[in-house]
Amino acid sequence: MNIHQKSKYENIVFVILLLICFLFIFGRAFNTVNCIKHFIYYLAYPNVNTANNILKISGNFARNIKSLLHLHQENIFYKQKNHELTDKFRNYELINQEYESLLKLLKLSKIENTNSIYARIVVREPGSWYQSFIIDKGLDDGLYNDLSVVVFNKTKDSFCAIGTIVETHKTSSKVALITNSESVFSVEIKNKEVTCLLEGFNSNLVRITYIPPSTNVNPGDELVVSKSSSFFNAGIPVGIIKEVTKDPYMDFQTATAEVFFDTASTNIAIVLIPLEQKQ
Repeated sequence: MNIHQKSKYENIVFVILLLICFLFIFGRAFNTVNCIKHFIYYLAYPNVNTANNILKISGNFARNIKSLLHLHQENIFYKQKNHELTDKFRNYELINQEYESLLKLLKLSKIENTNSIYARIVVREPGSWYQSFIIDKGLDDGLYNDLSVVVFNKTKDSFCAIGTIVETHKTSSKVALITNSESVFSVEIKNKEVTCLLEGFNSNLVRITYIPPSTNVNPGDELVVSKSSSFFNAGIPVGIIKEVTKDPYMDFQTATAEVFFDTASTNIAIVLIPLEQKQ
């Protein structure tokens, strides 16, 4: 009986020793357990080497925790970025569908060789009402300087020129209007094949200069973008002539024209990106 009990106790001791061996092996593999093991050693036999090992292992453990937290924060950031890009893509698809529906409803054709991007006018300063405005599209949307901008004119059932992009930022752009005093580009008198020059002067009116004296120009004549314009597509409506000045002592005629867009009621602008230059 005693022999049996002795054998039983020996087995228990063997199992305990085996567990302790596994604990030591496990402790060498994981910093947390290894740190606890050294801490127990330090309590039983305090010495400098054991204390240094505890500090070293604790430092590694802290660095690992810091790395895990950093990875977690990066994961949260990229998830948020993914949601933002998904929302932008949905908005783009929705606006593009609205654009296609509008073209079909009004029986309009797309402006050739261009990709159209709808943008909302978000800032319009009272002091620069006929000079510029800010739209909510920018570099992230593929925009860049010198792109032409048009708006839809309900009265004419067509797109008309309104300005060009002069400043481009990450998520916004500044559009200089054709009524801006610094705006100058070539236009034509529709159906008369006469090229002249449009000059803005910070008003809903623009000045038309260099009209040949032999040309029969009258109030009501329509102006469109000239084929020689480097900013807008040829043929886009610009405005309508209100008054013509014929001075016999001048080499050219001049006129005053009213633009087709209404700054006060314009909320959506369409940016035209040439397909061959789209990035």
